[in-house]
Amino acid sequence: MSEDMLKIYEELLKQINRTYDGYTEQIKRLNSMWSDYKTAVGSVKRNWDVDNILLALRINELKASIDSIREELDMLKVKKELGLIDDEEYSRSSTELTDTLTKLTNMYDDAKSKIDEIDRGIKEHWFRSMDVTTLTTDQVDSMIKELEDNRAKGEIPDDVYTRVKADLELVKRVVQALALIKTESKT
Repeated sequence: MSEDMLKIYEELLKQINRTYDGYTEQIKRLNSMWSDYKTAVGSVKRNWDVDNILLALRINELKASIDSIREELDMLKVKKELGLIDDEEYSRSSTELTDTLTKLTNMYDDAKSKIDEIDRGIKEHWFRSMDVTTLTTDQVDSMIKELEDNRAKGEIPDDVYTRVKADLELVKRVVQALALIKTESKT
C-alpha cells in the first residue's frame, strides 16, 4: 500500500515540476519582454522629447503666420474704413487672406492634434514602463536631480528639460499618492 502511495505522489510531484518548469520559463520570457519594452519606451520617449521641441517650433511658426494674417485682415478693414482702398480691392484681398487663413488654421489644427496624440500615446507607455508601484519618491527625486545636472552641463536643451521635469513631477505625485494608499491600507 505504501509503495502505491509513493508512486501516486511521485507522479504528482513530476506533474508539479513540469508545471513549475513551464511557468518559470514563461515568467523569464515575460521578464525579458518587459525589460525590452521598458528599454524601447525609454528610447522612444527620449527621441520624442527632442523631436517634439522641433515640431513645437514649426507649429509656433505656423501660429505666428496665422496671427500675422489676422492682423493683415484687421489692417485691411481699417484701410477700407479710412478710404485708402476701394471695395473691390478690399473684397479681393479679404477673400484671399481669409482663404489662406482658413487653410493655415486647418493645417495648424491638424498638426497640433497629431502632435498631441503622439504625446499622449508616448506618455501613456512611459508611465506604464515606469512601474510606479515600485518607485519611491527618493528615486524620482534622483531622476529629477540627474535631469537638472544634465541641464546644468548643457547636455539637455531648456525645452526638453521643462517637458521631462513636468513629466517627472507628475510621476512623483503618482508615487506619493500610491504611498499614501499603501499606508492607509496597512492601518
